Amino acid sequence: MADLRKKLQEKGLLDKPTAKSWTKIIILLAVVGGLYAAHIALPLKWGLLLLPLTGLLTTTIAMIGHEGVHSSACKSKAGNLTLASLAFPLFSGLSMNYWREKHNMKHHAHPNVIDKDPDIYSWPLTFSQEEYVTSGRVRRFFQKYIQAYIFWPIITPLVGHLMRYDGIKYIIKAPFVAKKNRFNKMWLLDAGLLLAHFFLWLVLPIMLGLTWQVTVGFYVLLWASVGVYLTAIFIVGHAGRPIVMEYDENWRLQIETGRRIKLGPVGSFFFVGLDYQIEHHLLPALSHFNLPKAAPIVKEYAEERGWEYEEVGFLRALWDSTVALAIAWKTPAIVIDGSDEKHAGLLEDFGPGHAVPE
Repeated sequence: MADLRKKLQEKGLLDKPTAKSWTKIIILLAVVGGLYAAHIALPLKWGLLLLPLTGLLTTTIAMIGHEGVHSSACKSKAGNLTLASLAFPLFSGLSMNYWREKHNMKHHAHPNVIDKDPDIYSWPLTFSQEEYVTSGRVRRFFQKYIQAYIFWPIITPLVGHLMRYDGIKYIIKAPFVAKKNRFNKMWLLDAGLLLAHFFLWLVLPIMLGLTWQVTVGFYVLLWASVGVYLTAIFIVGHAGRPIVMEYDENWRLQIETGRRIKLGPVGSFFFVGLDYQIEHHLLPALSHFNLPKAAPIVKEYAEERGWEYEEVGFLRALWDSTVALAIAWKTPAIVIDGSDEKHAGLLEDFGPGHAVPE
């Protein structure tokens, strides 16, 4: 990685454009503020027609929180913390501490690795043959015949709400499982902003005269749409790429379990860097503004070593990810080994071919 970092440093790509990050989120907050006001003023049918745009821009703000937690948005620690606090617990109702542990510490360290990456475990779904064979008969039936068909229309609208629920559980449990410093500053900040989120989104509008039905209904529908968008952004980065049992080369793991999504500048604006999933995994502290320039360098770095660097269009990635859900029950995990010959053979075996219970 030293040579790669040197090339990126020479081009100034390791610098973090603080002003651009703040400009982007301030403009987005102003726009969504106007959209929220429009939802209040417009008749219901027009509000529902406007909801997909409102959900998309709301999702983009939440994604900037992801950058803040990775410390890739601003030059200073305080700047990243402020940005993450604003976009995650205060605006989105998602715990920073929960996200940092689940995403930064576990997923990024072991993407698509059995028993280590929490993102490939989501009951009752399965993402691998290994999990399928340990499931009960009813769950196996669901995983084999149903999960791919209900994933988008039923499961994804719940994602935003379930992430918030998991974060709240994490915050509540944290003081009881901590060995020392149970109520540290980060916990107090996170918990306080989560409470502020629910007050601003649910209590204050009712106090100002909106009915509870309108307030709660808008909140549920908006964040359901955000769940769909978030799923579409995150799933295409890894779903359909190999599930890994063991590996001996971490940088190879990061590259070969990820996927680069080819988008134009408009689509890339909303992805906030996750269309460059491979580059983001190799260098999570790299600003999403610099990832497009870093991508050719990273691709060359991978190809020089004979590592697979996948890049496809967004619709193709969505299709591949959905197909992967349909065949996950019979897709075995692989081993990433330092031997090119052995690894190539394992990649050929990636897919159906192992006996699994009906």
